[in-house]
Amino acid sequence: MVVETRTTSAWARPQRLIALVSLFFAIAIQPVSAQALSIAPYAHSTLSSSETFSNEDYLVPNSVPKRINNQLRIEKELRVNVTGLKETYRVNDGHTTDQAFGHYLSKLKALNANILYQCASRDCGRSSSWAQNIFNNSKLYGEDASQFYLSAWLEKEGQQWLVSVYAIERGNRRVYAHVETLKLNSPLNSDLAASPSADKPTTFVFSYDLNGVVSVNPTLADINQIIELTRSVDNANVYILGHQQEGYSSANEALARSKEAADQVASLLRKRGVDSARITTLGLGPLVTYGSGAHIGNRVEVLVLSR
Repeated sequence: MVVETRTTSAWARPQRLIALVSLFFAIAIQPVSAQALSIAPYAHSTLSSSETFSNEDYLVPNSVPKRINNQLRIEKELRVNVTGLKETYRVNDGHTTDQAFGHYLSKLKALNANILYQCASRDCGRSSSWAQNIFNNSKLYGEDASQFYLSAWLEKEGQQWLVSVYAIERGNRRVYAHVETLKLNSPLNSDLAASPSADKPTTFVFSYDLNGVVSVNPTLADINQIIELTRSVDNANVYILGHQQEGYSSANEALARSKEAADQVASLLRKRGVDSARITTLGLGPLVTYGSGAHIGNRVEVLVLSR
């Protein structure tokens, strides 16, 4: 009996050794995949939905999507071969779109990502276009004045990635943040990756009335978005430009009144803690006549620049 036990054990040892060696070689010959890109979600949010997908011709907008003659038009876009992850987060009550968006922007900057495109508020166009035509997600349909979007490119351990972030507040005051992490199966052209369009500043536009006095009334959401942008942009400077194209009797009057309108917005920002040294106001009156859409008429334009 003792001899039989030793014989069985003697056969078992080489069998275990062969199994271990086989396992080692099986692991060793597996292709090494790029480490997954992980971006921590905004702490005050919960995952609402998640989806993995592959697409050889995936659309990543780098400009505002517009509907013209019932067709979607995007001036600048990327069409890329990707394997991706879509995640939609419900942001906890009491937290805002700009807080959630600022979190993801700071995380991407920490990864040395190139911001290819960024917009805020009505500069992003219609929320319905993003929800229906870009992300195909009804939860992302909300207030045009309470939205943020960015697309970013980065490289990690030789693997290229695109990241898209969209934050929106719905009409019922619920806030959602949608994040798409896209692994590029075909490298992006180096010129596209190295030449981001983020140098084009986000512009906030507020029209104003002239019923005897200048009256500018930006919403609290817009003011909060400007403040958050000044915090997220390195060395941010705020330029506030007043324009008047209607209702003036002389150029000097228009210059003075447009400066007064710009100063009103500057005062709101200072009261909310924006450093006066970073704010520049100009009254341009009727001197700048170009523009379309919101960029016409009596208005104040606010630009946040990293210079």
